[in-house]
Amino acid sequence: MNGISGGKTRLIIAFVLLIMISSGSFLLVAFLTIPGHMRLLPGQEQLLQVLPLFTVRNLTGSEGLLIRTDDGIALRPQALGRVDLELRFLDVIPLRQMVVDVVSQVFVRPGGQAVGVLLSSRGLVVSRTFSLIGTDGREYHPARDAGILPGDIIEEISGQPVRSIQHVSALLDRLGQLNSDVVFTIRRGDEQLTVRVRPIPVPMSTSPTDAQTRYMLGMVLEEPTAGVGTLTFYHASSRRYGALGHLVTTPTSSPVTIHDGRIVRAQISEIRRGVRGSPGEKRGTFRSERDAIGNIEKNTKFGIFGRLTADVIPSMWDREVPVALAAHVRLGAAEILTVLDGEQVESFAVEIIKVTPQNRPDDKGMVLRVTDERLLRRTGGIIQGMSGSPILQDGALVGAVTHVFVNDPERGFGIFAEWMLQEAGLWESKEAKTAANLYETPAAS
Repeated sequence: MNGISGGKTRLIIAFVLLIMISSGSFLLVAFLTIPGHMRLLPGQEQLLQVLPLFTVRNLTGSEGLLIRTDDGIALRPQALGRVDLELRFLDVIPLRQMVVDVVSQVFVRPGGQAVGVLLSSRGLVVSRTFSLIGTDGREYHPARDAGILPGDIIEEISGQPVRSIQHVSALLDRLGQLNSDVVFTIRRGDEQLTVRVRPIPVPMSTSPTDAQTRYMLGMVLEEPTAGVGTLTFYHASSRRYGALGHLVTTPTSSPVTIHDGRIVRAQISEIRRGVRGSPGEKRGTFRSERDAIGNIEKNTKFGIFGRLTADVIPSMWDREVPVALAAHVRLGAAEILTVLDGEQVESFAVEIIKVTPQNRPDDKGMVLRVTDERLLRRTGGIIQGMSGSPILQDGALVGAVTHVFVNDPERGFGIFAEWMLQEAGLWESKEAKTAANLYETPAAS
């Protein structure tokens, strides 16, 4: 690095940081907020807040990329590709590097359709384990002691595929009477495990004259669903999609590793209105894999992602729209697409009241306020089940609804669409780039 050794460079950077701290925290903040990576479109301009004594050097030699303005230094790339920049002190001492990826505009179709999330195509999910008092009056923890954990998916019991909670209860009762261990086939993340557990006889009544018993394992089972959410977008040619805008978790708030998961068409049958201190909820119905429209390949803090295996129900907004990069989302009017009745996608007015600059992918990049009177009357604002509802601004997809403010249901968080497309792999997808080129304006001949 210009002849300066690594050890000396670290000392110089430490010295510069010391000067910045002693000169005022705003200098340090200005240094730390220079992103290490940024994505821009050709012709888009992005201002870098570079204070006096600091400069930005273009290491790739592209002409006309850096433009000095009264407010700082602006980036204005003209061609696709990678640009390497370097932040310097006194234009001599290198402090940090920055990579700018100049990418093609990607177009997607906004969603808004209600979807049910199936965590697995088979089995039941362990919600929690609990203790049992056996017929001998002693306390037992059979499921816990056997190593069964919340989030495990019970696929088979003694070689029989698990079909329902009632089926498991009847099976355990019958096998428990044989006074032997029951063999469970469990899916935990990407692993398939075999666990042996002995059911415990438990009195069915507290009455001393009632001698009836049942055999239990001390665990609560649930259908392998994560409820109802919303499809955010899908890419027509690659059929990649994104939904929910947040992580699917277990009852203990740990991430769910989804095995053979599906998204399915859902119908909204009921709306529970949100009030201060109690978030509302969409309630819907769906019929397992018969209504499947896509698989689930990834479960991340930015949502669930996969590929469509069937067509989604079209809506009035089912058309190609550009995706706005995070750096170009602005305050002001916007709209969200979501379903309140059946399968009909509708548009509702919102306002983006806060945009948080993010140097790296993260959730909660913006704050929304519902301004649509009809939506406020019906739901009270943002409610559970709206997660993933696409946010459109100036004809572009800018993000998705993620969380509601519990004490103010009229407001909620949103995630930038750029991060969701990154998780879906669309910025790197050859199919997406090819499709994007079809929408580029040809040069005049």
